Order: sequence, then C-alpha cells, then structure tokens
Amino acid sequence: NMELKCIGSGSKGNAYALVEKNEILLLECGMPLLAVKEAIGWKISNVVGCLISHIHKDHAGHVKEFLKAGIPVYTNAETAANIEKDWHERLYSLAEKKAERIGGFKVIPFYVPHEDTPCYAYLITHPSMGKMLFATDFSYIRYSFKNMGINHFLVEANYDKNSLNPEIPNYEHVMRGHASLDTCMDIISANKTSELRNVIMCHLGHSASSPKCFVASMEKIAGFGVNVDCAVSGLSIELCKDPF
Repeated sequence: NMELKCIGSGSKGNAYALVEKNEILLLECGMPLLAVKEAIGWKISNVVGCLISHIHKDHAGHVKEFLKAGIPVYTNAETAANIEKDWHERLYSLAEKKAERIGGFKVIPFYVPHEDTPCYAYLITHPSMGKMLFATDFSYIRYSFKNMGINHFLVEANYDKNSLNPEIPNYEHVMRGHASLDTCMDIISANKTSELRNVIMCHLGHSASSPKCFVASMEKIAGFGVNVDCAVSGLSIELCKDPF
C-alpha cells in the first residue's frame, strides 16, 4: 500500500512523500533534504522524482539540494526557468494537462491561480493508491473531477475567512493567493464520489485556522467513512483505494 508522509506543511516549509514498497514520489522541496531523508527512512535510492507546485521559497527553497542529490525534479516551465541552471540536467518542465510517467506514478499537472505566480496542481495516479489530487496555494480550481472518482485529496485550507484578521500585513496575499476552508470544502463537495477515502487539508495558516474545527467542518462535507485530517509534520496516512 501507499503511505502519505507529511514532512512539513505551511508557510515555514512544505514537503510530502508518497511512499510505496519500492518507490517514493516527493511533493515539494520546501524542507531540507535531511528532514526528507529521515522521514522516508533514508531510502533515497527509491525516490523516482519530486514535483514542485511553484517557485515560492516554502515550496521550492531547497530544490538545489534535491537536484544535487540526483533527484529528478518536475514542475512548470516558468518555475524551472527561475531555478538556477547548475543542475538543470535533472530539472524537467511538464506540459500542462499532459500525462507523464514518473516510475509507477502517472502525473497530470494543471495550472491553478496563485496571484501572479505560475502554480501547478497535480493529479497523481498509482496502482496501489488509486487517484490523488494535490493542490496548494490557489484561490480556486476551475475544473471538475467528479467523473474521475478521486480517492484522496491533499488540498490547501489556509484560513477560515470568518476568523481571518484584516489587520495582518499579508491579508491581501492570503485572500487572493490561498484557498479558504470554504473553498476547500466546496472542492470536496463538488468532486466527492463513493470512491473517496481521504481528505487531507494542508498549508494551514497560523493565525486563522484551528485544525480541530477544520476537521469537524470537513467531516460534515466528506461524509461517513471518509478519513479527514490536517497535514502536520510527522503525519502518516495509509492511502488505500479500497474501503477495507
């Protein structure tokens, strides 16, 4: 089975790993490689690649370390162009909406609006986990995935708009560049099917999110039998596509 490991989630640094017996796909390089190696039990030779959503430091700040270690990194062309080219032979640009095979994973990237920063979300499929949608740092998603029967969502719920303080210095950025709990709930509500197994909310902001309240609100939307969690460092979740 596949396991999702959260190494870091939020503005201090984002990194996740999809870990299967022989293969590991990393998501984001916003945490030091050492922390990632530790989380995956030092099985660096099992890593087939790393996907980056966009250039911001909390998602791509450690990319050079990853490239130096020989990890192939995949992202959109704009982000790739912003990464210094010393290690470019392992840096790959993915074409939007075109499926790419990375080991046993099938990955389809698509753009999501994040202010003026080109940002990819990813639809990731693997035989041992089924389908997962990974989306972070976006204000909305304009596509429907209902007919795909997504099994797992790893989706941003950055703030609850009812408790966001308009006095915070980056208020505008949070409102325009990030998904609120309501937006996240709308995405699940619009795309959930009987195939849904896990909803993991990620990139929670510090000032305007309470994991406990977020989980309680999302459970009402996700429905019976769906596991709901907030991504925190150290979280590990089994991603099965079958209910048992």
